[in-house]
Amino acid sequence: MPQLDLVLERIMREIVSRASRFRYRRYLDTHGALILGPGVVIRGILHAPKNAPTLKVKFHGLNRIGGGSVIQGRGTLTLGERTYLAEHCFIGCNSSIAIGRDVMIAGSVSIRDTDHNFARLDIPMNRQGITTEPVKIGNDVWIGHGACVLKGVTIGDGAIIAAGAVVIRDVASMEIVGGVPARVIGRRDGKSFESESNL
Repeated sequence: MPQLDLVLERIMREIVSRASRFRYRRYLDTHGALILGPGVVIRGILHAPKNAPTLKVKFHGLNRIGGGSVIQGRGTLTLGERTYLAEHCFIGCNSSIAIGRDVMIAGSVSIRDTDHNFARLDIPMNRQGITTEPVKIGNDVWIGHGACVLKGVTIGDGAIIAAGAVVIRDVASMEIVGGVPARVIGRRDGKSFESESNL
């Protein structure tokens, strides 16, 4: 009976995924297998102007979006082959977020290409508009649980972002970064790094 339970569970996951793909089809540009977990939400910006661009999510195949994740905005999000998001991730894309191949994104990760403006003191921040800058994440990157990647950041191939890190500046290929804000704490390729230069 345990095998039957596993088969039924797989069937239910596929039904949920197909229903979600149908529901969000106007946002999706899919080029291969895609699994959407239960409770995934894909939506445009609430109260966006009528002439605002429509969110577009491009999947290049063998992608999975974990249950409870939210993708929203009016920009273009691209996921390379075999890239996945675990559960409860949030992606806010109003300009461009490009994520490469074989990227592992752990649960509760936030990736955003947008900030609220806040310079003026005479009006509330929620009426000052937004600023966007593209986010680029290379191939074979691992982003740990609860990390946050902010606008304008480029992460090079093979980099690792530690759990809970807040990435506000570029990360070079093969670097390992952690902390708030994120700083270099090591390298995957064994090359030395100058910790003092990252203080």
